Amino acid sequence: MAKNKYINENSRADKRKLQRNVEGNWNQRYLSIFITIAGVIILGATAIFYVYPKIMTDGNTTKKSISTEKDKVAKENEKKEETSEKNSKQKAKKPANSQTKVIDKEPISKDYILPESNTLKLTDEVLGKLSTNELSLARNEIYARHGYIFKSSDLNKYFSTKSWYNPDPTYNGALNEIEKYNINFIKSKEN
Repeated sequence: MAKNKYINENSRADKRKLQRNVEGNWNQRYLSIFITIAGVIILGATAIFYVYPKIMTDGNTTKKSISTEKDKVAKENEKKEETSEKNSKQKAKKPANSQTKVIDKEPISKDYILPESNTLKLTDEVLGKLSTNELSLARNEIYARHGYIFKSSDLNKYFSTKSWYNPDPTYNGALNEIEKYNINFIKSKEN
């Protein structure tokens, strides 16, 4: 009887082990299925909330970029036409023997203090309208057009806000004759 009791206890223990193994296998299966489903849901949510909007935005940006580029080209063409009209009017007003151009009007662009200071000689009339601070900025603007990197943090900060300013560490300070004239002329007015 002791053998039977031992066998019964062993069989009960074996049954419990078997039952735990079966339950454990099912639990592992359910857990792996649950993890797989959760992973698919996470991937789907990522695609919906992150990838899809970026794809849609990139498509719209491309369309906007194309129309923006067309607008820019149209504006540039208008500016070229206006400039050529102004140049032809200026040529008509100037005597035939005049070889240097002179700025005698207010600045065209608000992004520049003196928008044509690299191509046209400045006059007393134009510089007379500028403050001492504006004269200093206008003088440095000539260098900034070439990408000069200033030692003064104030000048670097000021010109970095300008859309046309592109710092060029290779710029050696070379200027054309009109720019040299204008810098010296501005310096004489700053004193």
